[in-house]
Amino acid sequence: MYTIYIEIDVNKVPTGKAEEMLNQHRAWFKTFFDAGKFLMLGPCPDVPGTGLIIAHAESREEIEDMLTSDAYYANQLATYTVHEFTVTMFNENIKNYVG
Repeated sequence: MYTIYIEIDVNKVPTGKAEEMLNQHRAWFKTFFDAGKFLMLGPCPDVPGTGLIIAHAESREEIEDMLTSDAYYANQLATYTVHEFTVTMFNENIKNYVG
């Protein structure tokens, strides 16, 4: 399992392209969500322009490959911080907190 913290540098996003790029970003993460690779994701409301993804992949290289297809990646408009972690406990009640 992996966590992916994404921080978009909103000051670098080209003028007039913010909405288009955000839509491309949403399509990007939906592709991997629908494929079962991204298990949970969402914005971090206390830090504008950021989000967190909980992901499953066979390797860190697979995660890195996924990141390269994000709209913000090509022009270095975002920073991606990836950490591997091992799930040792899982509470079934997690579904009660996802809304």
